[in-house]
Amino acid sequence: MKLQAARFVLIGDDLYRRGYTRPLLKCFTPDQASYVVRELHEGICGTHSGARTMVAKVVRAGYYWPTVQGDCTDFVQKCLKCQEFGTLSHQKPEELHFMLSPWAFVQWGMDIIGPFAPGKGQCKFLLVGIDYFTKWIEAEPLTAITARNVQNFMWKNIVSASAFHRSSSPITVDSSPTGR
Repeated sequence: MKLQAARFVLIGDDLYRRGYTRPLLKCFTPDQASYVVRELHEGICGTHSGARTMVAKVVRAGYYWPTVQGDCTDFVQKCLKCQEFGTLSHQKPEELHFMLSPWAFVQWGMDIIGPFAPGKGQCKFLLVGIDYFTKWIEAEPLTAITARNVQNFMWKNIVSASAFHRSSSPITVDSSPTGR
């Protein structure tokens, strides 16, 4: 009780609340608080602002009461003009969908690069696999693009690799034609 009482001071007949970074704030009764909220929201200088802005304006004006946040929120929610002309949400309500993968980037990407000028062993193509999560790259030169070569690459470099311990990771393949 002493800690709460230390925040308040009585000057004359008026009660004030002390603050660390602001001057004394004059405490109001519920009737006075209702008048201040109405004037700040829709009075001569009222801007029909939101609850947080109204609380900041009340404190800047040098006023305080214990339920200032709740009173401002209730007043804004009951203001007909704010409800009529307020911003509308144009997004349709939709249920949230869960992700099948626990980590967003746990997947591999594959691409075939080439044809290049024939190199050592007549290799003209490069088959590349990239782990999007760890950024690990596996690459192998190929002489021809065949299903058997791609299967061997995947089995040797992706499926049975010791670094690949997440067997349910999807594989993204670039479907664009090679050489373009």
